[in-house]
Amino acid sequence: MVLLHKLCYPTSHINRLATLLVLLCSNQTSVLAVNPLTREQIYARGGFVKNWVAPMPSSPVAAAGSANNTNINNSGEKFLVQNWATTFHSIQIGGNDISFVNDPFQAPFSRTTTSDASEVASPQQEIDQVLQLVYPKGSYAPSIGPITGGTHFYATPFGDKTPFSKMMVSYDVAFPSGFNWGLGGKLPGAYGGTAYGGCSGGVQATGTNCFTMRLMWRPNGVAEAYAYVPVDARSEFCKNPAVICNDLYGKSIGRGQIYFQPGTWTRLDMVMEMNEPAGACNGTLQVYQNGNLVVSMNDIPYRTTGMVGFQGLMFSSFFGGSDPSYATPVDTRVFFRNVQMSVGPPAKLYEGSGNGAATHSKPIAGMLLMATISIFSLY
Repeated sequence: MVLLHKLCYPTSHINRLATLLVLLCSNQTSVLAVNPLTREQIYARGGFVKNWVAPMPSSPVAAAGSANNTNINNSGEKFLVQNWATTFHSIQIGGNDISFVNDPFQAPFSRTTTSDASEVASPQQEIDQVLQLVYPKGSYAPSIGPITGGTHFYATPFGDKTPFSKMMVSYDVAFPSGFNWGLGGKLPGAYGGTAYGGCSGGVQATGTNCFTMRLMWRPNGVAEAYAYVPVDARSEFCKNPAVICNDLYGKSIGRGQIYFQPGTWTRLDMVMEMNEPAGACNGTLQVYQNGNLVVSMNDIPYRTTGMVGFQGLMFSSFFGGSDPSYATPVDTRVFFRNVQMSVGPPAKLYEGSGNGAATHSKPIAGMLLMATISIFSLY
């Protein structure tokens, strides 16, 4: 599988085709690795300095309101709020669709550590429970559809006042055998800037408010990275053959480079680094599937001001899409385990685009001031 890299400034459709042909024939072309990388190898290569492993319960935890929940003081939602450093100490949407269950695929799994051993669980710690999200029939974009399915929340395990220069979000995901993909749905990723400041649900990134980078499945298990970054359909970024732009919603990156096989676990690692200086089109994204590099981009303008950096985990998963055609036609579920987030050094903050601007020596406080602006815009 070929990974497409492109200079930031092609000048025409002809030039784009020529660039693609050159890359296919040059040493810049990348292919699937013969020897897949472990997450620890990716962590070490990426220069990360801290790692967080999302706690999982040691026994099943039912969803709030479920007939199986006999303990009113415990639920999947409460476990996340108490252990995952969720923004506002709450699950904004879909709390009743969250539970923890035995691994339905019964595959042996042991968590391993990164080089930052103080931040992770002990080697070979068995994880018995996995996170289960339920998507009722007819559910789609939870801010619009009449039926809620999946969930949407933010988590900041390293605090909400320090933006970071780079981030890696990792998790294993599994779709049941016979999963009905519908037209597509969202999967977790990363966010920068202000939580709920936009950058989802059609509220565009301005370069100064926020950005998001998630994954998304499409029909038949095809998948992609899905970004809200400050570009429009006429930008050079959107002329990249690996990018599909939509001025109303997010940008699709590497569609078809990722493929999900139902009935088994897939490991995903998203590695991202901020564009520097702000406004330059040199931000990076690498997506690894089961240790193989499948998407690689080096021309992403995440921001236009030096006051924005990677902030935390955007755990967002639902069917959609912004209209009923995206609704799941059946009751279904998706499973997650081994959720982790790694960060690099704190971002150097500065006003403007960074051309001679002075940096701030302390983290920015109050980055959640706009948190309620778009709390109901999530597709």
